[in-house]
Amino acid sequence: MNKAVALAAAAGLTIYFRPMQHHLDTYTQHPGVSATLVGAAIAFVLLSAFTSQLMTAWSFAWNCFFRPLGKTSSQEGRLTEFYRGQASIYDKTREKLLRGRTTMLKLSAAHLREVRHKNPHKKLVWLDIGGGTGWNVEEMDKVRGRVAFRAHFPIKDFDAVYVLDLCEPLLEVSRKRFEARGFKNVQCLLQDATHFTLPDMMPDYLTLLDRVDRFLNPAGVFGVCDFYVSARESSSLAGVIGDVASRQCSWLSRWFWLHWFELDHVDLHPSRRGYLEHNIPYYVSLHTSRRIDTAKASQAYEVDAGNTISASASPLLHPSLSRQHSMSEVPDLALGVSAALSRTRSRSSASTSGLKRSDSRSSDKSDSYRIDIAPDFQLTAFHYGLKHFRVPYVDDPIHRNFRSYIYSFVWEDPRVDMEHIKLGKEDANIFLTLLVCADAIEGRPRRIHTVDFNPCQGHLLELKLACISALDYEDFWMMFGEGRHPNFRELLDTKISPFLTSHAYQFWRKKEHYFDSMFYRRGYSGHALRLSAWALSLTGLRGWAHKMCIAEDLNEQRRIWNQKIRPVLLSGFLRKIIFANPAFMWNALGVPMNQAQVFLQETSVSQFAIDTFDPVALNTPIKTDNYHYQLCLEGKYTKESCPAYLTREGFEALKKDDAARLDCFRVHTDSIMNVMKRLGKNSLTIAIIMDLQDWFPNTVVTPPAAGAQPCELTQTIQTLKMALKPGGRVFFRSAGQEPWYLELYRREGFRVECIHKRPIGGKEPIDRVNM
Repeated sequence: MNKAVALAAAAGLTIYFRPMQHHLDTYTQHPGVSATLVGAAIAFVLLSAFTSQLMTAWSFAWNCFFRPLGKTSSQEGRLTEFYRGQASIYDKTREKLLRGRTTMLKLSAAHLREVRHKNPHKKLVWLDIGGGTGWNVEEMDKVRGRVAFRAHFPIKDFDAVYVLDLCEPLLEVSRKRFEARGFKNVQCLLQDATHFTLPDMMPDYLTLLDRVDRFLNPAGVFGVCDFYVSARESSSLAGVIGDVASRQCSWLSRWFWLHWFELDHVDLHPSRRGYLEHNIPYYVSLHTSRRIDTAKASQAYEVDAGNTISASASPLLHPSLSRQHSMSEVPDLALGVSAALSRTRSRSSASTSGLKRSDSRSSDKSDSYRIDIAPDFQLTAFHYGLKHFRVPYVDDPIHRNFRSYIYSFVWEDPRVDMEHIKLGKEDANIFLTLLVCADAIEGRPRRIHTVDFNPCQGHLLELKLACISALDYEDFWMMFGEGRHPNFRELLDTKISPFLTSHAYQFWRKKEHYFDSMFYRRGYSGHALRLSAWALSLTGLRGWAHKMCIAEDLNEQRRIWNQKIRPVLLSGFLRKIIFANPAFMWNALGVPMNQAQVFLQETSVSQFAIDTFDPVALNTPIKTDNYHYQLCLEGKYTKESCPAYLTREGFEALKKDDAARLDCFRVHTDSIMNVMKRLGKNSLTIAIIMDLQDWFPNTVVTPPAAGAQPCELTQTIQTLKMALKPGGRVFFRSAGQEPWYLELYRREGFRVECIHKRPIGGKEPIDRVNM
């Protein structure tokens, strides 16, 4: 407020500069003197507005760049002299220089809350290495955001907090801070981090990490926020952590900051971060330019890491060290390994002997690959998360082609599908990765494998599973029912993050604006919904579409459809110019030309559109039942018309017993053929692959040359046959009545049976989607 008043006064003086000058001329009898006096008054007012900032900047510059440190031979002496004159302004300057600390604390606190929830009597001890002024401790205790978020993690809930530093001036600030806050369980220790005992701040870096790894509890969390420079990454660990491109610094940036920090005896060599990642498996990692404000930006920041820690000092360097816990305490991660991860490990120097197939008969947790806890491999965020939905994978260059997910919603009707699939508790199924929560509600199968080569599609499913585990129904409904949440960033950091892998967390930190509004109009499928909304507005049908969605009965819905919407939507112009346009079919509807050819062999685009929309609009009530078209027209669900997992009953069923029903999910980022090969023979009872096969080129009409390998689809069908148990079933959809690849199934020994067929010119829908 004082600054605003001073700035307003300076602005007023500037506006009335000439009148005041002329008024003073009557006293000074000299225009130059009058102008100087008025200018001095403006300068004085401006300086008074910025006195605090100017003094802080000057003190920082003097102590960092000009003030001599004197003759000190020890690191402790250099630190004391360096910070003696700026200890009181340390927090003000680091607020701008060392961003990301608040995010680090939120992520760490979210993990600690889950640890306390699962084990209420577990002792919690926090060691803040290099804690200096105690800012981290005070910030952890602060209340932020809505009341529902409370403090990050109350200091009173820790059994003990130790702030360790080798700089006495900074510790003096922390002692005064803790005394003012009344913290009784916080102690300040002036000790060397490599040799400390509990009742030099800049130690040997490698020794420090080894020591932290040894004393940290296996369920503990290690948070790091620091400056770094990273070169081009060639290690496999970088791909496991994710978002490799964002962490790389330019050559000029690396050279400048490396040598700048060396002037103060601080080493920022890229190998330091490499050893940190090698020694301590990452749980969450964020990194990007220092210019970005993590409180507001869509990208996260330098090094904000909440990491769960392995029990051995280094699985690769110290395999002989005794573990602090038994192997049974480490989660049995019976997960598949992505092809990229397999390739990376085969290139690495580590032996592959640690990767073994688990016997599905002796394990009730998996029938896929087991990653054994052994010193051969470094473990990753995939192993140390609180829930193990995601199968480990490494960022592959081809993944960079996917900027977002394709489908934000399911375009299949589970009500009819479940009648025919009949999932049982002993079933192990494989799906393309969509939002298949309904299957966990109804069938409760032993295992659900979801597969998609687009990692962003997996990030979306992982977010949904994490939200069920972490949120209450009201927040979950707002995110995925309304398609928005004003506090998504806060939820992500404080509640959802412990259940996400590093890859997924980084993706959603960059895409947090997706939940500002109209979440379902994001991603590639969102193009179609946005285009539909634009077309309805352009043709004046937006209001009528809304009236159709809230029609009280089918008669009213039919009247609006026949009289207002159908004459425009299914007009000859739109059917020929828009629906028949290959660019529209691919970019808006996700229909490639190979799939279009499947149904164009039997009908026309115009007739296909009529056969799709007419039966739905005339026979399925959108307001109370057909949530598929409710979403397309309105961009959100209603509680009267939504998927089962978005109802309160469905959500509570999935969340019951710490979301135990979701433990069956395994989210794979790979091709369906690779996943089935790794799952092995007789590992599946049901495979559901939707309309994937329509996308392949027709090899019945143009078969491969003699002596050539079978076509890709034939190889996929052969792999399906290998992975399915005797009597196993494959379910798929097609845009055509008799797709060409049915013959390929018959050649491989499958008995093909049509469950649903939508007749050309028919008036009754086969389900609520009718495609």
